[in-house]
Amino acid sequence: MAKTKNEKRCVLCNKPYDYKYAMFGRGCLHNLYGLLEFSKPPRIVWNKELYLCTKIAWKNHKFFLSKKKKYALAQKYIALNYLNKMDYDFLDDIKKKIKNDINNISVFSKNIVDTISFTLNDIYKLFNYAQKFDELIKEFQNINWEEVDEKVAENFMKSMSFIFDVTKKSNPISYAVFYSMQYTFWQVVVVGGILADMKLSARLLTNSLSLFGKEPSDMFIEDEETIQLILENQTFKDRINQLIKKYGEGNEEFIIDDSAPTEDILIRFDNKDLLFALHDATLFVRGIKDANNIWNLEIEIKDTYDFTDFKSFKEYVDSNKSKLEDILSTTLNNFGVVSSEYEVIKTYDVRIKFKTKEGEF
Repeated sequence: MAKTKNEKRCVLCNKPYDYKYAMFGRGCLHNLYGLLEFSKPPRIVWNKELYLCTKIAWKNHKFFLSKKKKYALAQKYIALNYLNKMDYDFLDDIKKKIKNDINNISVFSKNIVDTISFTLNDIYKLFNYAQKFDELIKEFQNINWEEVDEKVAENFMKSMSFIFDVTKKSNPISYAVFYSMQYTFWQVVVVGGILADMKLSARLLTNSLSLFGKEPSDMFIEDEETIQLILENQTFKDRINQLIKKYGEGNEEFIIDDSAPTEDILIRFDNKDLLFALHDATLFVRGIKDANNIWNLEIEIKDTYDFTDFKSFKEYVDSNKSKLEDILSTTLNNFGVVSSEYEVIKTYDVRIKFKTKEGEF
């Protein structure tokens, strides 16, 4: 709604008010005394807003400030208090800049310095986002995904989608808050993956969640547990048998590398752990027939761990698969695309290499 002439809006909640104060409506002013843990002013105080700003100045050991400086100091101090209530390490640099701006306000300072620009309404909205997220993440941690139905899962994932808002990247403070919420979300997903026996997915996601400014290392995997997971997968079994039939018939040896047709080397897994871990992987095979006419196989699976494209439902999972699995895999992929934009999830290469024999899978 456009602001009409002479209309006053609270700098905190942005709602219109017609009271005498210069910055806050009475409801927000009342709440700020509680936020800052200040005692309420005596009844004889006429301007409770100016009284609050004066109390803030005194709290910061600043005396004899002009009204303009008191009001500027109050906004910075209130913003800092809201940021302190959001327990995100990524906000530390921003809080430090606001503290420096507060320190630079004095009776002798000529100008009010804004090292980092913000509106108090923006900070207030971010605080409310963080409060909502904290409530949802507690629910998320307690969900037993084996027992929920598709509707519950879909509604819950939708309720969490507000933290994956790419438009919030433009402002450094909102970027820090949304980055932090997404980072926390994916850490909970990692724990959930481990508890749901999706260890490979959790392992790959953990490696991608490098701290801001650090890049993840490529992964070379050859542990027995992962290899067994692949060997037991029906999609893998079917593909290898198809390739042996196509490339091995009449030969003693064959090699399938990136010169082969895409449909031969591209593999999309349907098992829930492999489905979440490896998206569009590439399969390379070398087969050598032994004296008993058994194929000895050297297998290498390569994938780039990334989230680049938004997907629609049923793009991951065939119609005979669980709708719940489809909802989770598709939604988490789309969340991952946004988190890649924020650089919460980072890209790296994965290689899985092992040997097996025909008939062992």
